[in-house]
Amino acid sequence: MIRGIYTAAAGMLTQQKRQDLLTNNLANVNTPGYKQDEAIIRSFPEVLLQTIRVPVKDKQPIGSLHQGVFVEEDVPIFKQGDLTETGVNTHFAIWDPELELIPNGQRRPILLFTVQGQNGERLFTRSGLFTEDAAGQLVTPEGYLVLDDQGRPIRTNGRSFTVDQKGNIRFSDGQTLRLGLTKINNPNQLLKQGEQIYRLQGNQGNLPFVNENENYQIFQGKLERSNVDPTQTMVDMITALRIYEANQQMIQFMDKTLEKAVNEIGRV
Repeated sequence: MIRGIYTAAAGMLTQQKRQDLLTNNLANVNTPGYKQDEAIIRSFPEVLLQTIRVPVKDKQPIGSLHQGVFVEEDVPIFKQGDLTETGVNTHFAIWDPELELIPNGQRRPILLFTVQGQNGERLFTRSGLFTEDAAGQLVTPEGYLVLDDQGRPIRTNGRSFTVDQKGNIRFSDGQTLRLGLTKINNPNQLLKQGEQIYRLQGNQGNLPFVNENENYQIFQGKLERSNVDPTQTMVDMITALRIYEANQQMIQFMDKTLEKAVNEIGRV
């Protein structure tokens, strides 16, 4: 009976964490480049029960005992988001056909913009919401420098420029360079660094930049929208709430049963 309470409580905690994750996804439905997080739920190891207080040769297995579930981790789903027009020449969007229709549980290589962190480390983002800072450099909203395919900060210095579908930048004075895009073969190695910013686990930040032969397109004056489906997220939130309530009622039922066992049966 007590084990049952612990199992139901584990289910409540799991659904509470899942609800928090879904709420955060829904809150970022309009955040450019946001990738929804998915809760990976695992069960605790099963325990094999057998008879006790009998000779070893006479012990018989009773069966297995489940000990509930828990949220092992939350992982971002890098499915392609829709593109929206902004008309701002410092806004960019990556269109990756391979990410357009992948199932949520499937992992495929992903292309990301490359930016430079405050300590000089290489970081990554799918959000092309860039602006020009006071020093004439292309930066993210957090102030990270946007890099070209040589690993150098992109300096606009107030010049007008155009970007073609392979990320080649042509400035009004004739200078040309290319946006630095990095291909991450295993997105599971990406860890969230902050708002729409990712870093690679371990010392893997010096990956080569992709060349123009990769199957992708860059759109200037557009942004990639969040890939959160608000309707499905609301359905998932309702489901999580119902499961939470079912576990809550189970705890109340077992509590009343224990109360009877102690207060009524114990008197007999």
